[in-house]
Amino acid sequence: MEFNASLSSICFAVLLGLCDDIIDIKWKHKLQIGAFMALPLLISYQGGTTILIPEIGPLRKFFNDNKSMGDTFIGNLLQIEIDGEGSLFDLGFLYYVYMFVLIVFCTNSINIYAGINGLEVGQSVVMACSVSVVNLLELTWRGGSQEDILSGDGRNHLFSLMLMLPFISTSLALLKFNFYPAKVFVGDVYPYYAGMTLATSAILGHFAKSLFLLMVPQLLNFVYSLPQLFHFVPIPRHRLPKINLKTGFVEASKVAPNDDRANMTLLCAALRLFGPMHERTLCIVLLTFQVLCACLGIGFRYAIAGLF
Repeated sequence: MEFNASLSSICFAVLLGLCDDIIDIKWKHKLQIGAFMALPLLISYQGGTTILIPEIGPLRKFFNDNKSMGDTFIGNLLQIEIDGEGSLFDLGFLYYVYMFVLIVFCTNSINIYAGINGLEVGQSVVMACSVSVVNLLELTWRGGSQEDILSGDGRNHLFSLMLMLPFISTSLALLKFNFYPAKVFVGDVYPYYAGMTLATSAILGHFAKSLFLLMVPQLLNFVYSLPQLFHFVPIPRHRLPKINLKTGFVEASKVAPNDDRANMTLLCAALRLFGPMHERTLCIVLLTFQVLCACLGIGFRYAIAGLF
């Protein structure tokens, strides 16, 4: 069931990307369509909806001293359940809301963090490798026997890894032709496909909460872009860096012809920070940043495990 649901959601994402390439779907409609894309994945989800309360100061004691919280109107409304020691916090329906937000974010974050040859595919490969590392670590620490590997969430991590390995293989082949100078352009189809595949792998692998740690550049780009996305700052049709025909370098593009403000993306921020550079160099800088953030995210994930 989970395998069919994952394929359905990924196919819906590919269809959305194809329609966006052809008819240029508005952002508000993409969010509405995203709800239908997420349905097969959310319906087939069979994992838990609880989170662990870390042992930080009085945080766990606060939940332990307020066991009646689950019996209040708000507790019943949010389906809050607390165990005897206050360590498990059952979000119930709110966890499904979180997974829906994660799906919408993943399918759109790669699409808005793009614009130069190799960046969309490169960042997806880095994130997919990071997800695979998490899966491999979880499977390795379970022991060497088949029973140990498939115990608990081991089967889910194995399924997640099975999704990632073919995705990485095909994306690496695509990256060869998409890296500067690109011979193949991915349009909107690949970013939606990659985002949904990553979200599917994390949700059905039962580590959806950790995926954001592996997508720090996408989070930063989204937060930095919010003023333009909500039209507090003018937003052009495309926010790609502009190329200087005299030098051959790319430069930060402007929000409007008569406005000196640069577009609010990580690409333009990097160009303002380091100055104009070749498109290939810019892609390498951004992918290096992606790798560093992925390594820190994995390290942080397991470093804070002792607090739970």
